[in-house]
Amino acid sequence: MQRSILQSKFLYSLVYQKATPTTTIGGKLPVYVTPAPYGLVVIQEWWGLNSSICKTADIMSSYGFKCVVPDLYRGKIAKDTEEAGHLLSGLDWKQALIDIEESARYLKEELHCKKVGILGFCMGGALSIASITTSKIISAAAPFYGVCDLNTFKLSNANGPILAQFGQNDDMVGFSSVQDAKRLELTAQQQGNKSLQVKIWPGVGHAFCNQDRPEVYNQAIAKQALDLAAKFLHENLK
Repeated sequence: MQRSILQSKFLYSLVYQKATPTTTIGGKLPVYVTPAPYGLVVIQEWWGLNSSICKTADIMSSYGFKCVVPDLYRGKIAKDTEEAGHLLSGLDWKQALIDIEESARYLKEELHCKKVGILGFCMGGALSIASITTSKIISAAAPFYGVCDLNTFKLSNANGPILAQFGQNDDMVGFSSVQDAKRLELTAQQQGNKSLQVKIWPGVGHAFCNQDRPEVYNQAIAKQALDLAAKFLHENLK
């Protein structure tokens, strides 16, 4: 089956700059640049472009990636789960995927990255999987605890390998639980995708990488998981 390629039209996007708040727009994206040949699009959780995702971009920069973090909510950051749910339900997925594709294009064409990967968490994890099945630029995906609609975004159309990471105690059934991780693996087999890997971390639940939520954040596991993601991305973006 031929992959469905989004028609890219850069309309509006915000990106994170190290030591500078999210800024402005147009066809040029200001971005914190590290001296590395590989680009990485980093996608937010359902909370928005908050401090945790910015810290994660800094961590991935330290691994040697140029990172762009598009602000898919256009400056809105949820204060609680109810507001996060409203923001997520109101997200225009088509536009979000265009924002992601244009962020990847910026890394490749403007910042001259040899290849571009994607890393996302929760909502961003689901969007990472969706993006690699629709993008013609993104070459590897490292989603965390999130699965998109696999009937709409078929794994057989993936433009590169996928490493998906989950928490053993994740109770978000239908989205990121262990059952969903296993469903992702099974669907990959059924759709003929042989380059998808799943890693389930013991003793942690949903959002174990979220540094702004001490009740779920696990520093030791988060470090191991990001180490693994960075290793996977480096190997597959050569």
